[in-house]
Amino acid sequence: MSEDNRLTSAEETFVLAEQVLDLPVINQMIWRFDTPLDADRLKKVVDRLRSGPLTRRLHRAGAPFARDTWFAAPPSAPVLRIDDTIDPARLIEWLDHDIDREFHTDSGAPWTVSAVPLDDGGHVVAFTAPHTLSDGTGINAAFEAAVTGRDIGRLPDDNAVVPSRLHDVRDGARQLVAAGRGLAGAVRLTARNRKGRGAVDRRTPPPQPRRPAVIPVADAEDSAYALAAFSAEDWHHAANLRGGSANSLLVAIGVGLLEAAGRIDDVPEIPVSMPVTVRTSGDRRAIATIGATLAVGTDRSRYDDLRPIRSAARDALTRATDPDRDSDDLLRLITPIVRLLPRKVLRSLALRQPAAVLTCSNLGELPQDVATLGASTPGQVAVRMAVQHATVEQLRAARGGLTVWLSFSAGTAMLSVLSMDPDLWPNRAAVQRAITEEAAKWSLAPTFW
Repeated sequence: MSEDNRLTSAEETFVLAEQVLDLPVINQMIWRFDTPLDADRLKKVVDRLRSGPLTRRLHRAGAPFARDTWFAAPPSAPVLRIDDTIDPARLIEWLDHDIDREFHTDSGAPWTVSAVPLDDGGHVVAFTAPHTLSDGTGINAAFEAAVTGRDIGRLPDDNAVVPSRLHDVRDGARQLVAAGRGLAGAVRLTARNRKGRGAVDRRTPPPQPRRPAVIPVADAEDSAYALAAFSAEDWHHAANLRGGSANSLLVAIGVGLLEAAGRIDDVPEIPVSMPVTVRTSGDRRAIATIGATLAVGTDRSRYDDLRPIRSAARDALTRATDPDRDSDDLLRLITPIVRLLPRKVLRSLALRQPAAVLTCSNLGELPQDVATLGASTPGQVAVRMAVQHATVEQLRAARGGLTVWLSFSAGTAMLSVLSMDPDLWPNRAAVQRAITEEAAKWSLAPTFW
């Protein structure tokens, strides 16, 4: 029997966040058009989306240690909602309401598409779904197929059947073997590292900087965020002028936001997390992303020269995609072991891990069919994430920083900034103010949604 529809380790991570930590990670993709809403056209796209790779459900394994399985299933609840016209000033409030819905990967609506006309004659469309269902490139592929009418399949193996208990028992046994191999590999790696003690391992990223002692903000919001639109031409010009790329400028702006807030004082460099897609044509895994970690200097030379960040990004990408990494990366080696731990232990371990000080995700120029949703002209498209149920106290304990996204469409660079520190950036106004001040250092001017 094919095992291709079993969850990958990356997918299991997001299921863990949802089912064990009760902190589901939710993605939202947002289109803003200057034209009136064509409800009939949108309904056709959504109808096709319902029969695509995003409409899947989780089948719980029936044996210890076995992996859960994806299976194709129609939504058990409506997935399209069209609201009455709103003032554009209420757009963020409307988006927040949409992302606060409850999602469960094993029941209910797997995702939703919501639309609302604006008083200025335009309209907004929002796609909201658990990160467990898909990453950014998977969402793009699903929408591109829905707009064009192409059938790209639904699961990694559309011919596979839902596994029986016997199949689950066999998979559980395979996971025990994988854990044993991982343990042996971890022991060998530790022994090699001890023999080479004293040598500098340039592949090791810098440590997470300590969170500074700050006075708690009494009325801080959990996960404040802002959406800022820039001229794409200006964004590329600012990057090219300094020998960089759109991506290196994104990282530099993120570092600048942290520096201005005092989050990274007295450290020469910081680790920057960057998701890297490894999705190829026809790849219908929910998550086809690996993590890369850049070592980025905190000195202010970045305002004149982006080449060091660009080089660090290339080096990190090379390391992340190195086929030998599976035997040289301790985290990858122990992953098969960690997944076998009791859920209470997993919860305790996960909640003690610090959140990244800076995560940068660049979706690049969106495919034309995705940016237009079948219309004649593209819309401005932004992406963002939310961690549902995360409280201010939990965010403080996680010691995170910022998560930022960048996407291009309709001649616009859309920057999304999410605060993971409720005291340094306690509300949307604080995030917007920080973006405006940092953008001015690059001769960029944001327009906020």
